[in-house]
Parts: sequence; C-alpha cells; structure tokens
Amino acid sequence: MSKINVIIYGATGSIGRSTLSIIRSNREKFNVQGITCNKNYKKLIKIAEEFNVKKLGINKRINSKAKELNNYTVYEDINSFINICNNKTDVIIFAISGLVGLDLFHKLCKFGKKIGMANKECIISLGRNLSKLSNENSTTIVPLDSEHNSIFHLLDHDHGSFKSITITASGGPFRKLPLKSFNNISIKQALSHPIWKMGKKISIDSATMVNKALEIIEAKFLFDLEESQINAIIHPQGVIHAMVNYKNGITTALLNKPDMRIPISSLFFKFNGYLNKNNQLDILEYSKLEFYSINIKRYPAIKLGKEVMKIGGLAPNCFNYLNEILVNYFLKGAIKFTDITALNEINLEKIFTKNANIMSPNLVDIKNINNWIDKNLYLRH
Repeated sequence: MSKINVIIYGATGSIGRSTLSIIRSNREKFNVQGITCNKNYKKLIKIAEEFNVKKLGINKRINSKAKELNNYTVYEDINSFINICNNKTDVIIFAISGLVGLDLFHKLCKFGKKIGMANKECIISLGRNLSKLSNENSTTIVPLDSEHNSIFHLLDHDHGSFKSITITASGGPFRKLPLKSFNNISIKQALSHPIWKMGKKISIDSATMVNKALEIIEAKFLFDLEESQINAIIHPQGVIHAMVNYKNGITTALLNKPDMRIPISSLFFKFNGYLNKNNQLDILEYSKLEFYSINIKRYPAIKLGKEVMKIGGLAPNCFNYLNEILVNYFLKGAIKFTDITALNEINLEKIFTKNANIMSPNLVDIKNINNWIDKNLYLRH
C-alpha cells in the first residue's frame, strides 16, 4: 500500500500540531512532502527532522545562509509556497490564517487534490466562486472547523434532503458577563477562552462571536444553503458541534470532546477508521448538556454577519477583512472591545456608499476593495 503524501501549510500552529500527532501515530501510512510556517523556522526544522521533510516554506524573510537550512529546499515568502505541491501530493492541509493565503489557496484549488481547509476567511472571500473553482478542477474541500466537519459527515454528501442546519457556539468568556461591563473588557479577559486554546486573533473572534458569524457565512457557501436554513445556538459544553434538522422532525448530531484530531483524521481515514485512544467520550460525564439562544445585544456580530450574508457579493469579504484590521487595533489597545463590531458596521455602510457591490467578485475585485478599506478606514463613532 502506497503512503499518503501530505503537505501542511501552517505546520507550527495548532492545526499543524494536531495533524502531525495523527501522522506520528501512523508513520507507516504517511509521507510528509512539505511543511510551512510564518516565521518560526527553528520549530519548522525540528518538525522536518522528525518527519524527514525536505521542502520547507518560510513566509518571513530570514538569513537563507543559516546552517540549519543547508539540507533543505527552502521557499521564502508565501508566493513561492505553491511550488511545494506537485502531482504526487494526495492531501493538503491549509492552516494559514487570514487572507494572506488567499492567492495561494486559489492556486491550490486548481491542483485537483483533497484540501483540509482550516481557513474560513478564504472561503468567505471567494464565496460561491469556491464551488465553481473546486468543481471545475475536481478538488475536494473538507472543512476542518469542528462545526462544518460535523455537518460534512452528517450529510454524507447528501445536500438535498434536509430542512436546516444548526451550529453551536460555546458563548466564549463573556456569556454571563453583565452587559454594562462590556465597555471595560480588557485584552487579557478577551483572550481567555473557556474551552479552546487558540491564537490571539481567533480567541478575540470567539469572544466577540465574529467567529460564529463567519462560520454561518462559511456554511452557506460550503453547503449551498439559503439564509433561512442556517441557525446558531450557544452550547457551553462544546460536545455537540452541529446538528442537521430534517423535514420529518428528526435532528441528528455528532458528539465528541473538543479535539481537532477528529475532524483532521477524516482526511486520511474512513469515518470510524481513526483510533482515538485518549479522548473517548463518556456521555455520563455530561449529565447536563445546555443550549441557549444567542442574545444579539450581547453578541451584535451575529446580527451583522447575517445581514452581510444576505447582502452577498463583496460584503462578506469586507466584513471579514475589517474584522482582521479592527482586532489588531484592539490588541494594540487603540480601540475598545465593543468597537470591533460597532466600527465594522460603520465602515461597511461607508464602503457601499462609496463603492458598488460586485455580486460575483474575483481575486482582483477582492484586492481592490481591501486596498480601498486600507486607505479609508474609519475609527470613530
């Protein structure tokens, strides 16, 4: 049996670590063709040594004469990362965060490979063009977000016979915080997620619930849904990640402990082919599973995200791109926590007052509107 050839774009992050954990436990089944990172090349070299990887991608320019890199083929800057992929590649893990990887992802979609997608931003920006691009090139996109991966398996490729889908959210660190305290939320508080250990950007997105708003839009494009078919609720335990609701009144769900190795394993094994020894679910540990509706006053990003989804065209990309910028401003202490969503809404209105919406935007359209945002960002109420 031939080995599965894997490339991990974003090998030093949490998705990369989870993928490597699976490979480490099944070494005889895998060949890691290439790995990339943003700037932590020393960590990347350790991974390369362990898994005998010869091709490395490093986005931030470094001293290419570093002795540690002499034994590797090194691709510097993200624009050259496409050269790591070839016709022998079987599976691509795409775990580069944000829109910096949009060009790369667009090119990878033309290779006709199976792509494990852990970047909702690129999906949202490409919108319906993603389905067209992947179908034309026989590329399979497998979502790695636990919510969308659950839907992917529950539907089992049958996208026509259900009524609606429901995705869940933990509610983040501020589910019970009095609304009057929101204006004083600190960076440290916003980074303290109750379930997941994540990077700064995604932690803030979970606290504002922008992350869930983006996942609602992502679900629309991944599963070709109408706006009325997508629901979201709060489920603090994080055991049920998504549900599919059928026309006959039945609802199905997948239950598992939070563990990214589970959705990632679906790229390599049949549904029940991955042996997860250490994280089996004991339902008796969860004698009370809780579910709540989402309070829009507490999480206005959900309402804004749904409005953006209805507008369509460039709007989802702008919502996402503005959020990336505004989260950075918050992390620098330049704006308040509540400003992240409030300023997003103000800027969206400004954008489409000055610019026409393009309903089926291409990469040039996306870059043009993002450049306009950079030059005309408004940071006042």
